[in-house]
Amino acid sequence: MDTDYDAFVIGTGVAGSSLAYKLNNSGMKVAIADKDRYGGICAFHGCIPKKILSGAAEIVAASNRMSDKGVKCNDHLEWSSLIEFKDELVHSLTGPKENAFKNAGIDTYHGKVSFHDRNTLVIGDKLISAKYILVTVGATSRTIDIPGAGFLTTSDEFLDLKALPKRIILAGGGYISFEFAHIAARAGADVTIIHRGRNLLKTFDQDLVNMLAEASEKAGIKILTGQELLRIEKKNDSLELITHDSKKQEEIIHQCDMIVHGLGRVPAIDGLEPEKGDVKIEHGAIAVNEYLQSVSNPSVYAAGDCILPGPALTPTASLQANVIASNILEGNKHTTDYTKIASAVFTIPTLASIGLMEKDATYKHRVIYNDMSNFYSARKTNLGYAASKIIIEKDTGKIVGAHVIGPNAEDTINLFTLAITTGLTAEQVREALYAYPASSYDVKYMLK
Repeated sequence: MDTDYDAFVIGTGVAGSSLAYKLNNSGMKVAIADKDRYGGICAFHGCIPKKILSGAAEIVAASNRMSDKGVKCNDHLEWSSLIEFKDELVHSLTGPKENAFKNAGIDTYHGKVSFHDRNTLVIGDKLISAKYILVTVGATSRTIDIPGAGFLTTSDEFLDLKALPKRIILAGGGYISFEFAHIAARAGADVTIIHRGRNLLKTFDQDLVNMLAEASEKAGIKILTGQELLRIEKKNDSLELITHDSKKQEEIIHQCDMIVHGLGRVPAIDGLEPEKGDVKIEHGAIAVNEYLQSVSNPSVYAAGDCILPGPALTPTASLQANVIASNILEGNKHTTDYTKIASAVFTIPTLASIGLMEKDATYKHRVIYNDMSNFYSARKTNLGYAASKIIIEKDTGKIVGAHVIGPNAEDTINLFTLAITTGLTAEQVREALYAYPASSYDVKYMLK
């Protein structure tokens, strides 16, 4: 079959970009498209802008903690100036992206993309065919079925706010709510996290989550659990969120100026018209086999947040892109291992995790817990909260899980990622000669 392209990539985020370059470098004729700016969710409304804001929040938080220790700085973020800096930095990283594709010989398209048939796409008034169609469209905020849901502010909208309201409620007890709460609190906002269940940040070790919750409340963030959202009402210039308190068995009215959507994200496949391409959808996501190939159309592969396998993280998308590229070039024989992907919540302090959880450990494992709040690495900035929980196989001594909260936890966890990926033992990691007194030196004590 003659086609316009060997491969057409929908989406310009981490997975889409990686796929386009890998297939193009192999000699395939490749094109890529995006309905928005080139760069994807991570670049504009995900990891990158969020980390810029959380990094600034950490500077303010550290200054406040050290205010009676000889450090005097601004006690809160200047929101509008910070957002201008964020936009400038993001643009500098993403602006050259489309030209880079063109310079590599990859054709670029703009606009909404949808299926016309199994091997043909519609972009504007054009029909474009490809031997392989690679879907990497990411995710969007989940639709919430309550009266007044239209008053919710999405995470995308929050990251583009030019001014920050005084009273903010973050609905949901996951990544988005916790990270935004710590940023907004350091910008002087009155912040509340409202969560339906009892357990916050469910994919993390709950002992360390409880420590993070305590640190959050000490920072002025109110956390309310057991609150089911019932409706949102507009009252003059403010909002009222009405919830059902499962403990008190009564309705509670929460007044605020903004309610941020932290209630989960779903694949952004609306408008893709997958049924025209014979692309099966299951549980709201593109259904794929172990090779990340559509279960109903072998010409289609998908990666990132538009499929269900794997945690919704940037490293997951990167891993899946590598697997898809290899399967297209070599035939379906590569699968994905999601057990060695680290994750982090960029709060203050940071919470990070990889591998086996304590709740899943058996008699074959040993759990090493350390309260590190009195360690030098935490005390030097008066942090007050730091701990680790490392899971080791008893018979081999290999590290199979690591969970850390504290200073630079997002970097320390990467040492454990390397150890788990390469099969290093606790003794090998402990006896390595680390730079001192770097925060990562604490790894030696985490394994004792």
